[in-house]
Amino acid sequence: MLETFRNWINILLGLGIFVTILQLVMPKNKLNKYIYSLIGVITIITIVSPMIDILKNGNMNDSLKEVISNIDTNDIKDFDSEKYLNVNQDAVKESFVSSLKIDIKNKLMQNNIQIVKSEVFVDSDYNIEKIEINIRKINEENSKISSVTQVVKYINEQYDVDFSKIVVIEEAE
Repeated sequence: MLETFRNWINILLGLGIFVTILQLVMPKNKLNKYIYSLIGVITIITIVSPMIDILKNGNMNDSLKEVISNIDTNDIKDFDSEKYLNVNQDAVKESFVSSLKIDIKNKLMQNNIQIVKSEVFVDSDYNIEKIEINIRKINEENSKISSVTQVVKYINEQYDVDFSKIVVIEEAE
């Protein structure tokens, strides 16, 4: 049964290559639609023929048992889904933190505050544990926000983060 399946796959691949070459070589004329119809019928017959053989022989149960017995159960047992789940959760967490940092930077830039460095720490439930931001010295003439305290208050209002979890350091020029 497995050998029959391999042969069927090889025939399908061969047919695909043959059809591709035929389409490249075939001239553009009124017969194209008939040739494509013939190719379609041949393809359908090729796809359906193994099922017809199985039904004709009447040993579908034996064929299914053979295929199932060839499945290596050790491969299924060795699959560590927990590992892939953790990797996926870490990727989502990193994406969340990255998006949050970009959003903070953009919102502060709208207020003429330049960020030198920012760090965001979140727990496993994506709750913000701490935000650390290093900013350039605030130019009070150009900025809507004139002090570090106002920056902290602005972040608190925008992200609903407790004041104790926000650290803003103003660097000298």
